[in-house]
Amino acid sequence: MKKVLIFGSTGSVGRNALNLLKGDKGKFKVIGLCANRDISTLSRQIKEFDPAYVCVRDEVQAKKMQPTLGRAKLFKGEKGLEEFSTLRSDISLMAISGISCLKPLLINTEYTRRVALANKESLVTAGPLVFNRARKFNTEILSVDSEINALFQLLEVDPLSRKSANNLRKVYLTASGGSLAGYRRKDLANVGVKEVLAHPNWKMGRRITVDSSTLVNKGFEVIEAHYFFGLPYEKIDIVIHKESFIHALVEYEDNTLLACLYAPDMKKPISFAFSYPRRFNFNRKVNFKHRFSYTFSPVVYKDYPLLKIVLEAAKRKDNSLVILNACDEIAVDRFLRGKIKFTTIHKALEYIFKHYPRHKVKSVNDVFFWDDWSRVKTREYLGES
Repeated sequence: MKKVLIFGSTGSVGRNALNLLKGDKGKFKVIGLCANRDISTLSRQIKEFDPAYVCVRDEVQAKKMQPTLGRAKLFKGEKGLEEFSTLRSDISLMAISGISCLKPLLINTEYTRRVALANKESLVTAGPLVFNRARKFNTEILSVDSEINALFQLLEVDPLSRKSANNLRKVYLTASGGSLAGYRRKDLANVGVKEVLAHPNWKMGRRITVDSSTLVNKGFEVIEAHYFFGLPYEKIDIVIHKESFIHALVEYEDNTLLACLYAPDMKKPISFAFSYPRRFNFNRKVNFKHRFSYTFSPVVYKDYPLLKIVLEAAKRKDNSLVILNACDEIAVDRFLRGKIKFTTIHKALEYIFKHYPRHKVKSVNDVFFWDDWSRVKTREYLGES
């Protein structure tokens, strides 16, 4: 029986993972659950899975947990999260959102056999640091991101070796275009939170749903593919596929295309990351008894200016990705709280990208320094609120 730690158990990925695992308790034992501050959901999860360890990052909420803990040991606050990260497991699901995932990820890599990684920001800001540490401790990292997971299924390339197929011409990540596909640019200033969060195919967290509408999310996935598979950026492309059933394609030198196709459901890549090299019996499937068709179209980059900025930053190999990620997190949060217009997200990232001091990122301390710098500058640009 494999021992499992869930970091971010109350978020959408964490909940999906636990829904999968409760149907296969004979193969997996959840030994630890970690949440930020949603102790109501966490309490229900503790009752159902009976973990030996529980972590609550928010110390105020952690103090309210005692009556629902049962036999579990409680870890509290930032220090508690670091201690929780030293627990040994067979699989750790890293589903903490944002840059907050980086430190527990780097710590836990020493203590687990496999990381099921559901966090983009850790690779966007510190990809070389993450994979260098994984290689040091011979820890597998499998992506829970649907497109990167699909690429792995097509290539089955060991990300620790960073070796891609010699006869590979290009890989394609698919993008639905998000909730605002088809909107005219002049109308974007008036879209509200409800419209942006109404993704046509996926049920995801709030920030990632906003990032899907700007294709910032897709730019981050290009960076993930670069680090996971050792692919040069010129071999990674994006294609619009509104139906979200084909998640990635691989093109070989003889012009053969291979595609990975499954229903748009996060449980699929989660199940693969947990069970590889075997597979879960996944119920949701493509029904060939009914007619269906899929469409593809090229990305119109002028409609997604933030995607261009992210891809340019990726090629600079400096601190710009740390800067942009922090700026995006702050700006998206402001938009979700109704403090700024949707189009101000673009203005903020464009401003920060033009005015940041360029430096190399050599350590995790550099990552957090420039993350803090960007948050301060973004708040100054947007105005404190």
